[in-house]
Amino acid sequence: MLILVVRALPDVPPSAMIKLLDRYARHLGDQDGRLVLCGVQPSLAHLLQRSGTADRLGDGGVVPATPELLGGLEEAWVAARERTSRPPHHGSDMR
Repeated sequence: MLILVVRALPDVPPSAMIKLLDRYARHLGDQDGRLVLCGVQPSLAHLLQRSGTADRLGDGGVVPATPELLGGLEEAWVAARERTSRPPHHGSDMR
């Protein structure tokens, strides 16, 4: 499981950033891992949804930013633990 705090990313990251996050999510998922993005600003959440990356991250994979610095980190941790406690799905190797 990897929790990535993305609060400090620019408001609208380039498509290369979305592709990188999607690739990480796919790679971790193929190895029965999980990527959770924490501190996500609304503009990034919209791009993640539009690109399909939010669907790949799954429930609790995109945790919105809160007024407190690292405020969503606890929520991200709980969501990540819940999902990783489910039986593995055994995806294919990333090549």
